Amino acid sequence: MDELAKTIQTYNRYAEKYFQKNCSVECIKEILEFFIKNICGKRILDVGCGPGRDVKFFCDRGFEAIGIDLSRNLLEIARKNVPKARFYLMDMRNLTFPDKYFDGIWACASFLHVSKRDAERTLNGFHRVLKSSGLLYISVKEGVGEEFVSSLDYGGNGRYFVFYSREELRKLIENSGFKVIKEVIEKEKRGKTWINMFAKVNQN
Repeated sequence: MDELAKTIQTYNRYAEKYFQKNCSVECIKEILEFFIKNICGKRILDVGCGPGRDVKFFCDRGFEAIGIDLSRNLLEIARKNVPKARFYLMDMRNLTFPDKYFDGIWACASFLHVSKRDAERTLNGFHRVLKSSGLLYISVKEGVGEEFVSSLDYGGNGRYFVFYSREELRKLIENSGFKVIKEVIEKEKRGKTWINMFAKVNQN
């Protein structure tokens, strides 16, 4: 069992608690608004959609949003939360959608669970399923290395986190065929720093 699979076990076990804790989009409203203002088209893939919070936002704004996740329990909540959307049990490292199928990919606090040995392959998959005008959004935690981090909110169970510097994430994204168009750095009250990056499929 790899790191991501162990992380999914934690999400399955505490799916309802995770949903209750993360049911509001207010904390990322500006990020969401920038994304929908800069996307060319209507079809969005929410990678690691969890309980469907952001899929609901996109659908309510008139977009066709599709969510994927590896947590069956979170997907069950998502389907109840957003019955008009499509959700699939799927690994972001091995997307099974056709080439150039999506106008945008939204990876909010999900790509940070993918080990660095799988990161480039995962981004190449994102590039493959995005149209030539496609928009990518990724958020990760700033830091060094990758490790399991336990949380009292989830009974002391661990989730695997992969940390990046701004330069490291930008280089990884650009090496996978994208051009970064915007960075947003956010500091939480608890001292954690989030790196938010928007990138377009590179036309060159």
